[in-house]
Amino acid sequence: MLSSVLSRRELLCFNGSQCVNDLMNITIRAKVAKQWVLMRARNIVIVLFCSLALSGCTITRTMYQQDADLIRLEHLEYWTALLDEYHQRKGHYPLQKRLQERADIGLVKIATPQQLSYLSPGSLDYDERLDNNINNRFIEFSMADFVSTLESGLGRVVLEKYDAQRVPTSSPVGYNYFVNTDGYLFWTTCITCGVTDISTLLFDGYTPTVNIVSEGMKGKVTKGFERAELLAHPTYKSWKARTFRKEGYMRALVKSNEAATKQKSLFDLGDS
Repeated sequence: MLSSVLSRRELLCFNGSQCVNDLMNITIRAKVAKQWVLMRARNIVIVLFCSLALSGCTITRTMYQQDADLIRLEHLEYWTALLDEYHQRKGHYPLQKRLQERADIGLVKIATPQQLSYLSPGSLDYDERLDNNINNRFIEFSMADFVSTLESGLGRVVLEKYDAQRVPTSSPVGYNYFVNTDGYLFWTTCITCGVTDISTLLFDGYTPTVNIVSEGMKGKVTKGFERAELLAHPTYKSWKARTFRKEGYMRALVKSNEAATKQKSLFDLGDS
């Protein structure tokens, strides 16, 4: 379009000296206009590229969390099945007998050494926003203590199932086992579950969690369900019906930590 306009102007001014200056001016303006158009087009391309990249990252993060949530729900079932089996054998829940006062509440952060580094005061990676025991309200037991107690009561080796997400973002990683004289609460985050009739928000106000409680804790925890009740719920079943995107990758991450507490040195931080 610019070239055709210039051609007509050149023909009209062919015999006039004044038109030479006009032609030079219009040529300069045309070049500036062309540069502006090219710059504008480049900026649009950059914006589109960045938008697509961010969109792609968002999609990738969502897919990752969907896979991680499927693992988390599996582990919610796994650990609570062990807790209930232990109770059937021993008549109490793991570490429950170690509580000295009725008001005492025990806590086990079910997390790998790497995950614990974000949850343990004194660690270089510690982030108090992710720590649900920052005020020492709960009596913490180490993961190694928890596993050895389970194994002693069940009479077999326990495979340790940890959150597949190794490093936290704005929400904590790992699972939490609380126990008091009334029973237990076991919760996991479920990032893509949102807030539903069977999931609630963590203390931070934006991280969704799913809670299983023992019979004695029913009605004492917000949206706390007994194991059989939760697993039979239609909403829970709809979550479990989702499919993995990269199942092999997720399961490899889990398998790599199945005997983490047996490597004693790795849990020195958790034992402190």
